[in-house]
Amino acid sequence: MKKLSLLVAAACLSGAVGATDLMQVYRMALDNDPQFLAARYQQDAGREKEAQGLSGLLPTLGVAANTQWNDVDRELRGSNLPKANAKYNSNGYTATLTQPLFRWQNIVSYQQGKMQAAQAEAQFAQARQDVILRVATAYFDVLLAQVNLDSLQAQKKAIAQQLEQAKKNFEVGTATIVDQHEAQSRFDLATAQEIAADSELEIKRRAL
Repeated sequence: MKKLSLLVAAACLSGAVGATDLMQVYRMALDNDPQFLAARYQQDAGREKEAQGLSGLLPTLGVAANTQWNDVDRELRGSNLPKANAKYNSNGYTATLTQPLFRWQNIVSYQQGKMQAAQAEAQFAQARQDVILRVATAYFDVLLAQVNLDSLQAQKKAIAQQLEQAKKNFEVGTATIVDQHEAQSRFDLATAQEIAADSELEIKRRAL
């Protein structure tokens, strides 16, 4: 979960949030989320179990090859001809197809493998749905907190300008000290709200 939170936070910060779409964060999570990766491993293991069980029911094919060097001297009886010599290779190939007899344990093993594979597939599908939900929740929580912080920072900037103007007006006599104090109070409140929003954003990033 911490990796997922870091992915969302990094994506939001790197591209000003809006530039990073939800599918990009989702793909990043599929490559890094430990819960989903564990489910994917179980899916592969389940498929392997089914394949192993099926192999016990299928025929097996065996192929073998051999070669032999021959050096033969031949002599014709009753002939004055010299001996004939022959040198050659002889090659042989064999193929065997073996079909296992009916074995109940093989059928049971295959059925168990199918059940394990089906269970792993269901768990994998559920893990994918969980990733989608967690990514969407984390993404929009961080997004909302970031938008809220940006809004408060913009308000604080505007209030800071109002405070500066109130101070100048007080100096030239066009505003009272009460006006300046009210502007200062609004600025202090905006600062406190900014700090709270920044803390909330950090909490959203660390909550997962």
